[in-house]
Amino acid sequence: MTDSDKEEILVLYGSQTGNSEAAAKQIATLIPGKLSKCSARHMQLDDFLEYEEAKWSRLVIICTSSYGVGQAPLGCYRFRELCDEILAKDGSNKMLDGLMYAMLGLGDSKYTTFFQNPTAIDKALTMAGATRVGSLGKADASGNQLEVIDEWIDGIFSHLEKAVAVSVSGEAADKLSTAQSNTRKMCMQLFPQFFENSSGSGNNNPMVIAAIFVLIVAIIMMFLQQS
Repeated sequence: MTDSDKEEILVLYGSQTGNSEAAAKQIATLIPGKLSKCSARHMQLDDFLEYEEAKWSRLVIICTSSYGVGQAPLGCYRFRELCDEILAKDGSNKMLDGLMYAMLGLGDSKYTTFFQNPTAIDKALTMAGATRVGSLGKADASGNQLEVIDEWIDGIFSHLEKAVAVSVSGEAADKLSTAQSNTRKMCMQLFPQFFENSSGSGNNNPMVIAAIFVLIVAIIMMFLQQS
């Protein structure tokens, strides 16, 4: 089975110090070996919204921490805004129905806002109709964080295996498509600059090509004059 035939699992992260990113990379690296019918990619949560345009895989894995006073870390700002909007709108009519996710949260219990960002994201996804797979990982930097991360990763794969063992029906595929459409619509309201850039790039392509052509001709002429 080639990678193109395998079911893709997205491993999404937000990371301030690099620990969540390292966990995401570790998980993505392990997936092909532990789930033989699956492939994996890892990326920041915000890149998933902007560049992937919220094209959900059936199962996603999220690794993120809190930063500051319970805020999102780097690469998770926009995703947290999305989740806050979902919470404000009471799940927006189960807009993520059909999505499955696993969640590993990191933080430091010496701060009063410990785990607020992972908790908010988990609550929003559940409220929106997504189904969490396995337990909510809770890795505390004031404890044995790396050990907890490794234990959570070891334990989550049995849950992931069961999740991907269920065949993808036409109804399930339709639900995922609807989840992407719902997420994209909300992102267009919250972050219109994402879509202005993407929609405008196609219209500007001929101008860009013409400008490059003129520049190349000018460089060639300059070399010919010098010779």
